[in-house]
Amino acid sequence: MVKRLSVFLICIGIVFLSYQAYWILYGLNSVQNDTTQIIDNITENKKHELSVNVHSQVFQEGDQIGSLIIPKLDRAIPILEGDSQEVLKKGIGHVITTPLPGEENNSILAGHRDTFFRNLNELEIGDKLLVERKNTYYIFLIKKIRIVNKEDQTVIVPRPRSTLTLTTCYPFNFIGPAPQRYIVEAELIKKPKIEQ
Repeated sequence: MVKRLSVFLICIGIVFLSYQAYWILYGLNSVQNDTTQIIDNITENKKHELSVNVHSQVFQEGDQIGSLIIPKLDRAIPILEGDSQEVLKKGIGHVITTPLPGEENNSILAGHRDTFFRNLNELEIGDKLLVERKNTYYIFLIKKIRIVNKEDQTVIVPRPRSTLTLTTCYPFNFIGPAPQRYIVEAELIKKPKIEQ
């Protein structure tokens, strides 16, 4: 009986580890690395300050709306509309009830801690985040990092400035559904010229 139980528990452990390994590899293969060229072009070349149409585009759930570029982690991640489990398997999700990144107020992006937002805890206050939408770049500066309970609603409250909020489960090495959320808040510091 003890032998069977041991074999059963080992099998469960192998299945669980395989599942986690699959999602880690999926996340590694889904992000575009080597963002150095992109960052250099934006910060040193004015041609990326393109004018953008003032009318906001409407997206369907699962549509790609842009990319989040994290220079410190050398990572570019697709931003998809919605935050369902299916969407979060393919990229980070834009919470539909919030404005698009770069628009006024508080735009929220959610991602899994073991795939696309892996190593998010390496970011520090003062680091930059970039959002690319239609070859237009919005540059954000991280102003606040905090850990909150998963039911905390202060994450989604409106902000007086254009804010980008990243959220993922916490602790990062927790097994199963995590009880807290890791929150990174950044304010827009460079906005493209608006076409009238």
